[in-house]
Amino acid sequence: MSHRHTESGVTTRDDFEARIEQYRQLILASLDGLSDEQARAVAIDGRPSLLGIVRHTAYVEGVWFGEAITGRPRSELGLPIATANSWKMRRTDSITSVTEHCRQIHEHSRTNLAGRNVEDVVLGRSPRTVLSLYTHVLSELAWNTGQLDILRSLIVR
Repeated sequence: MSHRHTESGVTTRDDFEARIEQYRQLILASLDGLSDEQARAVAIDGRPSLLGIVRHTAYVEGVWFGEAITGRPRSELGLPIATANSWKMRRTDSITSVTEHCRQIHEHSRTNLAGRNVEDVVLGRSPRTVLSLYTHVLSELAWNTGQLDILRSLIVR
């Protein structure tokens, strides 16, 4: 089964990686020009802050490109065990610390995916194809980017 787009010669994997990288950059850029106070602000009661959403995107990658590939538990990967806790900020969180955490997760993701084909099955907690992981992460990052756009517009008026 070929995974090349005939019009450009770009593989499916290359396409996914480029799109995921684009969303990573958009997510981190959502914090550009903000103070830590603005990034921590809750614009809608009961909803996460910009910093909380950015932190959650690192969790998403850590789970799907870390735990799902390696089978290592979230606690070993430095991730919250419960998804609900992935949105919560720590008292010590700042734009700088969360951005650095995201970049570390991005690098771990790249390392864990290196040399894998989209058809490869990873065992992790349950068997999945690499394509399934890419699809899941891409959709999560896209959804979170939209949330960030909306919240940022409420904070920066």
